[in-house]
Amino acid sequence: MLPLLAIGCESNPTEVHDEELTVALTLSTDHVHILSPVTFTAVVRDGHGELVTDMDSLRVERKAVDSDTWRTAAELELSGTQYVGEYTFVSSGEYELRVLGKRAGHMGMEEMMMSPAMENVHAVPAHAEAGGIRIEFESFPGHIHEGSEIEYKFWLMEPERDPVTNERPPISGLAAEVHCVEPDGANESHAAVESETGVYTAAHTFVSAGEGSVEIHFTDLDGNPAEASFPLTIVHAH
Repeated sequence: MLPLLAIGCESNPTEVHDEELTVALTLSTDHVHILSPVTFTAVVRDGHGELVTDMDSLRVERKAVDSDTWRTAAELELSGTQYVGEYTFVSSGEYELRVLGKRAGHMGMEEMMMSPAMENVHAVPAHAEAGGIRIEFESFPGHIHEGSEIEYKFWLMEPERDPVTNERPPISGLAAEVHCVEPDGANESHAAVESETGVYTAAHTFVSAGEGSVEIHFTDLDGNPAEASFPLTIVHAH
């Protein structure tokens, strides 16, 4: 028998019992980048292997491997005989996933057994290419609140990996700026500091919630201007 879970804002389930459900969860990509949406697809079956399409509620939760806290990633909706939902990771790292649901006519939320078992997800920084250079980008923290200063870090590197080290060589000494675009279109620029070889940082405080972006402007190795843009979601301060 599979436990039913009562879910709060952060999941600390209380166990009761019900019939076993299993779920096969897949992601739309094997290579997860932060700031790029990922689609979850879940197929639920009962103990007899029959498809289950009468879930009142179904959601994917995620937990960083160095955390004890489960948080909602996506609420899934029925599409044909499967359930789908979308989520965007905002911080790189390794994550565990689980699926919780409530079937019609049942009380509480049930954690379904993963079948097949779900491997951990490894999210990596966002990336782009401009001026023949690869740019990898991440904000710290990834969850951005209006009125809070955020550090923006980006890595400038060769687009191809070194055949010996299998690493992309960093590119040092480029003049770079970070242009932060507010949800209302206001734009503020900051000179980036090269804190390590090929690693550049700047800080900015977004003043309003909504959809903004960070634009990386730099001079490439041929002396030409180049830029790359990364979308950001700014949420209201708690």
